[in-house]
Amino acid sequence: MDRFICLEGIDGCGKSTQVAALGDFLEKEGFKVLRIREPGGTEISEAIRQVILNPGYKDKMNDLTELFLYNAARAQLIHEVVKPALRKGFVVLADRFAYSTLAYQGFGRGLDIEMVKNLLRMACGVFFPNKTFIFDIPVSLSKERRSNDTVNKRDDRIEKEQDDFFERVRHGYLTIAKENPETCVLINAARSKEDIFEFIVSHLKD
Repeated sequence: MDRFICLEGIDGCGKSTQVAALGDFLEKEGFKVLRIREPGGTEISEAIRQVILNPGYKDKMNDLTELFLYNAARAQLIHEVVKPALRKGFVVLADRFAYSTLAYQGFGRGLDIEMVKNLLRMACGVFFPNKTFIFDIPVSLSKERRSNDTVNKRDDRIEKEQDDFFERVRHGYLTIAKENPETCVLINAARSKEDIFEFIVSHLKD
């Protein structure tokens, strides 16, 4: 089975719910599981997360600055957490990873795609997910789910973006899935949580 698994998608797609469910399932199956989220996961990466998502920096942070900060947090996470865990035989289960940067900063911000890919290769090296599940939902459904989420009310700098930004991000994810069929699996995330979970598990057992 793949040892480095990532769940990706725009906000409200349901990936975090599935990360929790999948982690519990794999542990019951006898695997050692490490759950990570991005940006974050180490003292340095969490500090960078606070800068990236700070709503006070809306319309202030340069797009390249944002790109570099995400990859700085990722490089630290790989060095400090991901690399040791994989070498110890853990299954690493990621709530977002490098494809988020390609979708949000590359397609969403309109930065040069090849430049973003090159930077991702520098930050990640060989530590890249073996399997990525990309959760796809319309932007309208994403907004509806986020507005109805009374438990996890979020208002960070990225979530303040307009619909056209998230449309570009969604298009980016669809492009990524199409260009990487050997490692990416596209999921219709408008389906029930139970159906999505069964779909994921069936693909992991293949």
